[in-house]
Amino acid sequence: MAIRPVPAQRDRMTGYVYIAIAVSTLGGLIFGYDIGISGGAGGFVAGDLHLGSFLEGAVVSGSTLGGAIGALAGGPLADRFGRRWTLLLSGVLFSLGALVSAVAPDLAVLLVGRVVVGLGVGAAFVLMPVYIAELAPSRIRGALVAGFQLLTTLGILVGYGINAALADSQAWRWSLGLAAVPGILLALGVLLIPESPRWLVVQGRGDAALRVLRRIRGRDDVSREIDEIEAVNREDASAHRGRWRDLLRGWVRPMVVVGILVAFFANGCGINLIVYFAPQILQSVGMGSSASLLATVGLGVVNVVFTAVGMALVDRVGRRPMLLVGAIGMTVSLGALALLLAFPVNGSTAALSLVCLAVYIVVYAVSPGLVAYVVISEIFPLHVRAKATAAATFVIFATNLVIGVFSLPLLDSIGAPATLSIFGVVCLVFVVFCFRMPETKGRTLEELEEHFRTGSARPAEDDRRRVVA
Repeated sequence: MAIRPVPAQRDRMTGYVYIAIAVSTLGGLIFGYDIGISGGAGGFVAGDLHLGSFLEGAVVSGSTLGGAIGALAGGPLADRFGRRWTLLLSGVLFSLGALVSAVAPDLAVLLVGRVVVGLGVGAAFVLMPVYIAELAPSRIRGALVAGFQLLTTLGILVGYGINAALADSQAWRWSLGLAAVPGILLALGVLLIPESPRWLVVQGRGDAALRVLRRIRGRDDVSREIDEIEAVNREDASAHRGRWRDLLRGWVRPMVVVGILVAFFANGCGINLIVYFAPQILQSVGMGSSASLLATVGLGVVNVVFTAVGMALVDRVGRRPMLLVGAIGMTVSLGALALLLAFPVNGSTAALSLVCLAVYIVVYAVSPGLVAYVVISEIFPLHVRAKATAAATFVIFATNLVIGVFSLPLLDSIGAPATLSIFGVVCLVFVVFCFRMPETKGRTLEELEEHFRTGSARPAEDDRRRVVA
């Protein structure tokens, strides 16, 4: 099967698509809020319940454990019941977990609530990039998928702001309980959005897929696109694929390996150490508690602004160049911060540390912070897309879980310079990986699948050929 060039009119957008994407990206908001609130609220919980550094890390990372479980469950659920209803379930679970956390009478119940929050986050995290990528035109697919990450950064900023506002009262129950609001909005908003036409095709509901595709493209002539989706699905179905073990078969394996490694490096680079424990790092160089929380609000603003910058660049510059620049920038900024913290604290240490943290946030925001999730949404073939995305998302949460649980003990035992150096080495390996990964921008999902299936020239090579032609 050869995938032919698709007419330009296919790239049209409609208000219906924007509504669907706006609702689905609410999951990014709840994920970001949980990240932003966890570090500050974890400190308040530790003081209130008299917890050591390990148990404080467990409270912070409880939702990450649930996220890993929810990610593995989200893929099969999405394949069986659809993208739409799995998103509804994720919103319900997140809201329930937030409310349980807010009223928890002891540590055990609090940890249960945090895990339930994570179940909702993990399931949503699997589905949102997949759902958006399956609805969006290829021309602006990267920016639209990146909108999920923009909402995540907004959620982090809101979480930082709530922490700063409640710093004096240390009202951590309010901090955790307010997360139920976006969760409820997500659950209700799902009732307004369509099912993915690609999932409907896989289920043999071609007529329903045709109706949805006409609505989201805003025109009746979608036969070329639906034929392309059905052709890919027929070829996949003829091989009886779509099971977990198919992720490691033949031409599928390289696609899955790329997606999972991108997921690992985007989080193993140390972003959660910075986001969760930036207040503690700044306090270690002389900032007061309130000042460090306000400084993290500033870092949150930087994160949002430069995520928006990355959204404007991702469909112009491409995925691989942006990841490469980000990996280099993170290696340099973490190395500089580790070197800075290795010397005795003086009057300028706090300011220079804040600059290093800001540079790290900038390069992360415009690079792996959003580009990694774009690649994950694009790289996997249709018949294993939900399960492969679930595997990549599991890697994200498992990596974050390890970082969240062990970062504070590492900071306490070997110190900030050595801890940051470990993540700097991971970033350096990320640089090497970026030179080897394929480019995915500007291709339909079916065209990307065809490239890997047939072993034809990689997309980046095709780009050069088209320019020459």
